[in-house]
Amino acid sequence: MKKVNCVMLIDDHFPTNVLHKLVIEELECANYIFDFTDPKKALEYLSQEYTEEKPKPTIIFLDINMPGMNGWEFLDAYRIIPEAQKSEIVLVMLSTSTHPDDIKKAERDKEVKDYIYKPLTKALMIEILEKYIS
Repeated sequence: MKKVNCVMLIDDHFPTNVLHKLVIEELECANYIFDFTDPKKALEYLSQEYTEEKPKPTIIFLDINMPGMNGWEFLDAYRIIPEAQKSEIVLVMLSTSTHPDDIKKAERDKEVKDYIYKPLTKALMIEILEKYIS
């Protein structure tokens, strides 16, 4: 099993973050898991200097439909973050949306590596690790 240092979950629905965190913990595939219900707080984290206690995420799972700031607005703000802060981060849209426009928009976005449907399962997590983590 591949293991990453840090996974970040960004979803306004706290129970969803809890479920996804449990999946990652059961797989023992991440040293750290940080979850945010407020995308703006996640952006603050990503804009800071990374430390051992607050490491750079290896993978970010981002929801689309969130109040205040949706996933697309998050991506607009994420693009402004200096490249050194976000280099080598695998950003995955994790959504319930099956709308073709959302899927096409994600495919065209250079920041988005993949688009998967909720919930995050062990099989999906393993697939993401195998596909993107060397």
